[in-house]
Amino acid sequence: MKISIQGLGGRLQRARKGTGLSQEAVATKIGVSWMTVHRWERSQRSISEENLDQLCGLYDRPLRWFLTLEDGDLEQETGAANAAPVISQSAAANRLARKITDSPDSQRPMIEKVVEDILDGLRRAS
Repeated sequence: MKISIQGLGGRLQRARKGTGLSQEAVATKIGVSWMTVHRWERSQRSISEENLDQLCGLYDRPLRWFLTLEDGDLEQETGAANAAPVISQSAAANRLARKITDSPDSQRPMIEKVVEDILDGLRRAS
């Protein structure tokens, strides 16, 4: 499955920079092109679960860190022009992500499926 959530690109970039690795070095270590890493960090391409798991190990970060947004995560991707709405979107995304993260493990596949169905419906409607 592919993962694509707002704010993930900024988190990926911060984690990589925290390790001091270049996009090229990360790409070589996990077997993708540097352009793929670049696009993940700019939220221009979704990332597979397998690749995200590899990055978790490489960056020494838990999966939860990448999937739980904090205030300011979305600002980096959208720029200062949209700063006011992004803060409220980020807070809402953060609350929702925490609720999902705090749910029992046995319920997560069902929650994931429901969220995917909702997002697919919204994409088709727009």
